[in-house]
Amino acid sequence: MTAEQDFFIYLIEYYARYKDMPTSSVYSKLEELGLTDFICNDMYWRYHTEAIENAFEDIDQLIAERTH
Repeated sequence: MTAEQDFFIYLIEYYARYKDMPTSSVYSKLEELGLTDFICNDMYWRYHTEAIENAFEDIDQLIAERTH
């Protein structure tokens, strides 16, 4: 497993807690919206170097943009 994949798992587990949702639901939503690869690969360097709450806010915004 790559560092990006390890961090992605960590990120969605903590994001799921933050949203009080099952991790599987978070993963399914990200997959449905085409955000999994973007968050895992493209945003790794940004998300793993900043406060996790900033990543959560960004993920909330990405989901909102893709669902409207």
